[in-house]
Amino acid sequence: MTRTTCCTIALLLISTGLAQAANITNAFPNLPTFGSPINIEDPRDGTDRLFVVERGGQIYVFANNPNVSQMSTFLDISAGLELQGECGLLGLAFHPNYESNRFFYVCYQDDSPFETVIARFTANAANPNLADPGSQVRILRISQASFFHKGGCIAFGPDGYLYISLGEDGTPGHAQNLGTLKGKLLRIDVDNPEGGLQYGIPADNPFEGNPNGWREEIYAFGFRNPWRYSFDSDNGDLWLADVGQNAWEEVDVVLKGRNFGWPHTEGLVCYPQPTQCDTTNLDIVLPVWVYNHGAGGASITGGTVYRGPSVPTLWGNYIFADYINGLIWALDPDGPASTLLLDTTLNIVSFGTDVDGELYFSTFQGDIYRFIETATDVPAGTPGIGSLRAVHPNPFQANATMDYALAETGRATLEVFDVRGVRVATLVDKTLDAGDYAAEWNGRDANGRVQPSGVYFCRLLVNGSAVGTRRIVLVK
Repeated sequence: MTRTTCCTIALLLISTGLAQAANITNAFPNLPTFGSPINIEDPRDGTDRLFVVERGGQIYVFANNPNVSQMSTFLDISAGLELQGECGLLGLAFHPNYESNRFFYVCYQDDSPFETVIARFTANAANPNLADPGSQVRILRISQASFFHKGGCIAFGPDGYLYISLGEDGTPGHAQNLGTLKGKLLRIDVDNPEGGLQYGIPADNPFEGNPNGWREEIYAFGFRNPWRYSFDSDNGDLWLADVGQNAWEEVDVVLKGRNFGWPHTEGLVCYPQPTQCDTTNLDIVLPVWVYNHGAGGASITGGTVYRGPSVPTLWGNYIFADYINGLIWALDPDGPASTLLLDTTLNIVSFGTDVDGELYFSTFQGDIYRFIETATDVPAGTPGIGSLRAVHPNPFQANATMDYALAETGRATLEVFDVRGVRVATLVDKTLDAGDYAAEWNGRDANGRVQPSGVYFCRLLVNGSAVGTRRIVLVK
């Protein structure tokens, strides 16, 4: 029998520039305060609306506008909902073809019988802000025994299948038992039901057609309480946060058919004895990041890889938080290194993105927040005698083009700065006639040295006056 010793030290790497360059603001200050907002979703149907899920059983809808002051009830399934412990209405996912079929899916715990339910509803054909409460079709039902470790995140992947995270229901052994759905990440095909079920099994599911009685819905296993996962909109990677037991919180990049350890491991260490355990033939996939409870946190809230345009500082980083201490981190997938962004003291329970990729999070204090870029000491300038019109592509890898214009003859100076306001390169410094121009930056400084990935600023001056500044992200 092989014995494997597991140990680790979690390092918190502080990147001053990144931490100072991002902040948060109340996204909808004129809306009424929510009760327990546990999910934020955009239906991607061209209507620019957001839906907020209340754990108590309501889904609210409102315009994605910072000045919005009214919201309406989209669906209320509070009757018969189990609300003890960590139960309730926990997840919402809109079908990829929601604009045409009006299907959306929810995850909740019913009180009689006590079970987790994945159900489909249909939005009202005449009123897009109202669901048809009588349209419920129960897709999947899983009997429950405890009021804790429910998971409950649901989302459609880039492949069009519905993914479902389920906690181990307070029984650690469920996570390694392939005969149960608990402690697993599932993947089902809701568009092609078969075998008398309301769903089908994707042909490439890892246990499809197995002779061992293992549940074919399983995509990955070995989770304790997978509290929120998301797909990177750039490459489809599946990022999942699994809430730990005694000491460690973890971030996983999920691989199909693989074992993520619980309860043999917690984070990177053996459980329940951190120094030694038997992992013979388990082929456990270790987390990409962990942090311990000694840092003050004790319940990770999974987030998303930021791909929005408004905060290029965070572009490409996985943003996540801890529910207990309100800390928000950015994890660089290429590091990996974790940057402490903010200490909010908020109970952050869920993250969500809108159709543009802008990042929001909900708190049990009742408000919805979004991320914003913090101003740097690179001056914004005043237009009039010229303009810095565009920077493209943005983000860029090899070369970026800066389009600018002069309204009259003058000396044009086009410079690149880093997030500290330090000049990196001067691209143009000469007298030009009125007209349109373009310059390129190759991601190197004035001495030809390749610059690291990150956020930079290009600034145009005409006759010594700043007339425009643009942010740009360099990705290596």
